[in-house]
Amino acid sequence: MAAVSAVRPRGASRAGPDAGGSIPPFRDLVLRIHLVILGVLAALAGGALQTAAQTAVLPLDEVRPGMVGEGRTVFAGQEVESFGVEIVGVLDGAMPGRSIVLANLSGGPLAHTGVMQGMSGSPVYVDGRLLGAVAYAFPFAKDPICGITPFEEMVRFTEMPLSAVATPGGGTPALRFSPAGEPSFDPAPAPEIGIERDGRQLLPIRTPVAASGLSPAAHRIVAPLFRQLGMELSPGGFTGAAAQAGVSPLKPGSPVGATLIGGDLVLMASGTVTHVDEATGEVFAFGHPFTGLGTISIPMQAARVEANVASLSNSFRITSAGSPIGVWQQDRATGVRGRLGARARTIPLRIQVEGSRGGRRDYDLEIVDHDLYSPVLAFSALVAVLSQEERPAGTQTIRLGARIGVGDGRTLAVEDVFASASASVLTGAAALVAAPVALLLGNPVERIPVREIEVDISASEEAQAATLTRAWLRSSRVRPGGTATLRVAFRDFRGAEATRELEVPIPRSAAGSRLTLLVADALSVALSDQRQGVTGTPARVEQIYRAISRHRRQSRLYVRLVGSGRSAAVVGGEYLPSLPPSVRSVVSRDSSGGLTRELPASVLWEGHLDFDATVSGSRQLTLQVEAR
Repeated sequence: MAAVSAVRPRGASRAGPDAGGSIPPFRDLVLRIHLVILGVLAALAGGALQTAAQTAVLPLDEVRPGMVGEGRTVFAGQEVESFGVEIVGVLDGAMPGRSIVLANLSGGPLAHTGVMQGMSGSPVYVDGRLLGAVAYAFPFAKDPICGITPFEEMVRFTEMPLSAVATPGGGTPALRFSPAGEPSFDPAPAPEIGIERDGRQLLPIRTPVAASGLSPAAHRIVAPLFRQLGMELSPGGFTGAAAQAGVSPLKPGSPVGATLIGGDLVLMASGTVTHVDEATGEVFAFGHPFTGLGTISIPMQAARVEANVASLSNSFRITSAGSPIGVWQQDRATGVRGRLGARARTIPLRIQVEGSRGGRRDYDLEIVDHDLYSPVLAFSALVAVLSQEERPAGTQTIRLGARIGVGDGRTLAVEDVFASASASVLTGAAALVAAPVALLLGNPVERIPVREIEVDISASEEAQAATLTRAWLRSSRVRPGGTATLRVAFRDFRGAEATRELEVPIPRSAAGSRLTLLVADALSVALSDQRQGVTGTPARVEQIYRAISRHRRQSRLYVRLVGSGRSAAVVGGEYLPSLPPSVRSVVSRDSSGGLTRELPASVLWEGHLDFDATVSGSRQLTLQVEAR
């Protein structure tokens, strides 16, 4: 490949302007523009030129069926081994602007396992030249046939500028939680990374996520979330200090990890190194997208292969996590690219647990700072810790309080009590922390950075829950401007009966009307808000903060006074009750971006009763307000 300085514009003198002649002004301008263009092209191709200078690359147009080469990967430990590669053909245009090389693999355990999860990125060489990375496979295939991503494309697609913050674009799945705390993605992930797999499709090799510290109960809860994101949870562990002392520098074929959760619990996606640029410290791996979200900042970690597991659907490698060694910065269609020695942005997550068996345990974790992945990882970490510290089945009560530090220096606090004999106690408690993180990072107003998360948990093996058994009014007729006395009866978790009272203020404007009094638990109120459309989409940062601080608690019984026929509206994310006719007229004509919505009923007042346990049940009462 000729150096850029040797390229001359057509018609330019071999001697140049310093050799005795002069260049006319117009031609001088053309020459300068031409040289600028060449300089830009050289800068864009710099990564490929530098890589080619260190490692000979086999161009795609020279690849022919029947060519024989070798691949490199680790089947056990950290020793890179060779395996056989025979080129079957080239699928030009297999994807828009891209090609995939089909090859048949042999050697090592491949005849038994086929193409394994974790082999993504394994380099393939033909005649000593780097062709590309093993990256695709056919699910359920009986033969180890793979798809190879050409290295030329790995360089070209990852040669992108780094943005300051990795922010998903429109249509990217975001983690959402139901009022009961059940997680799901909205919108649902694309079918190609979902759980439906067609054995005739050539698909990216699924990325195995080595999970250390994940109990079977936690695995059942969080594995479906990672599966929808194209990753499979598998067993994993930590590489001991003695083993790490002998870890050799990364080289083509070495196992390598992308650490989603680090510290006392590790979730590490594993793949294989395709190429290391010794001059710049850049590392290429995977050969297909990991997250597929462009600019990322995910810790790069050394890894060790512990075992290979053969499977009829997709075989996989079991790996252990080693020490942090750099950061992954680009995650594109043809693979990931990172740099050795750099440090990734992460969010500290500290969890303190006082268990039901006594004693206290602290967990110091780091989770990836990313709009989509941070909520998923916070949820997964809490489910893992709770299932580890407490029993996975049977009645139990979890009291959880969390403090979330945000970018402007504020600290947002949430707390609640969860009691159940099912796994919902784990998901509900984890969602209490993960849902605010998802709202802060993925809200439609602006990204609010999360600096740190601190969680305090105390647990008991008693189901500390109260049940609403009856609700009544001292009098069903009340005066405008007066109060109505509400009485509720409930049974606590030990079976004892008790009553509580609450004074409900009656607005003067409600004279002569018939009102409804809703007495309900947090879930019932949340579902009612959902049906009525009371909760609006936040339009300002302060609304987001208020929404988090006003979260519905399972340890509260909510009392809501509702008037029908009294128009309310959600305007710019704010709920406005009992609108006067003049304001209602303006609101009904407002069509600014769909931020206005009229509601048939109005919440005139809301209060609550606090309990030292979860409370469930709902009742609806009617009261008549006297005329003036």
